[in-house]
Amino acid sequence: MQGQEPALIEDCLLPSVPLIFDMRTSNHSTSRRRLLKTLPFASIGLGSALPEFVHGQEPPTDKPQSALQSRVKSIDVTLRRRRPNPDPIRDALQSLPGVGNVVVTITSDEGITGQGDIGYGRIAGGLDALKALIEHELTPIVQGTRLSHIRQTHEAMRKETDYHGTQGLATLGIAAVDTALWDCLGKTLNVPCWQIWGGCHGSIPAYGMLGWINYTEDQLKERCEQALAQGYRALKLKVGFPSLKEDVKRIEFVRKIIGDDVRLMVDANQVLTVGEAIMRGRVFEELGCWWFEEPIPAHDLEGYRRINEEIGIQLATGENLFSPQDFGRFIRHNAVDIVQPDLRRSGGPTALLEIGHLSNAYNIPYASHGGGAAHMNVMACLPNVIYVETGGTDHLVDGRLKLPQGPGFSWD
Repeated sequence: MQGQEPALIEDCLLPSVPLIFDMRTSNHSTSRRRLLKTLPFASIGLGSALPEFVHGQEPPTDKPQSALQSRVKSIDVTLRRRRPNPDPIRDALQSLPGVGNVVVTITSDEGITGQGDIGYGRIAGGLDALKALIEHELTPIVQGTRLSHIRQTHEAMRKETDYHGTQGLATLGIAAVDTALWDCLGKTLNVPCWQIWGGCHGSIPAYGMLGWINYTEDQLKERCEQALAQGYRALKLKVGFPSLKEDVKRIEFVRKIIGDDVRLMVDANQVLTVGEAIMRGRVFEELGCWWFEEPIPAHDLEGYRRINEEIGIQLATGENLFSPQDFGRFIRHNAVDIVQPDLRRSGGPTALLEIGHLSNAYNIPYASHGGGAAHMNVMACLPNVIYVETGGTDHLVDGRLKLPQGPGFSWD
């Protein structure tokens, strides 16, 4: 029935069911219950595929009900190592050679699998540490749990790791497991996860991350021209050079290539002081930059509040916050204009949904850090989403990323 307007209940009932009560001789509530028992949808409950059933289609099977009884049978953790890039990309804070991925595979008692894939940009030993944490701390919590109780499982993992601190490595492990659980449930029900949560978008505007701080001007020019040809209408550039003069030169160089109609965001990756961030933020605003991302260390709540009071350009942060509670503190103290959660560091789709709904309640826009099918499924359900971060042309149409249509977190 996708794309069709659901019929009203009254429209479905009136042509075929006479709603006649004798209120003088019958108890109203009793008569109503008796009437409902005679109706064809009484056994399945209102809201359960009602329009399809009353319009003559086959009644729903018990597959969804049996699927929701599925339990986690096994959890496997594998490493996908790769040789670090000898010429890595860099931002103002660090080099990111890329060391591999930790992949969690969950298999249900029905034999259906779901996966959660966590990429590691640096620290080769981190892969082994994360694998051990998942196997020894999280697996005993998740083993045997119901797929219908993922939020409960998510909370149990957070409570278990609170003893040594949930933020950091533990949150990455929780994110991997949480993603695998939702992927498994979606595949069990044979629908994209955004349909389980309730979608509100058909596609999401995309911005491209193109300007790493170690790129030469020739490389920048090539990346910009490529992104424009691919249809991007918003791009992000790394700043945070030792001097403001260097940042300004880089921004002006890119602006000449992309023109005035393409939005340009800048990202300092936490390297500035509060005073320097205020000074540079005012200049970036004059240069027409659309947001100023992570100017100071992520934990400095008071610093972000002070910056936000002093600059006009939108202040974006969130990729290095580790819980919905962290985002709540930033929102409550007026320390952020645009939230940018990272699926790995936030704790997976369950946490992303909480962050998204919390920010929406305060009318704060949501733009992802990173992309991927799992995060796209989350953003499909958030009214306040403004951008997904991505690269390349897969699923990109007119500067917008189409929603995944496959079960779970599959693209197709």
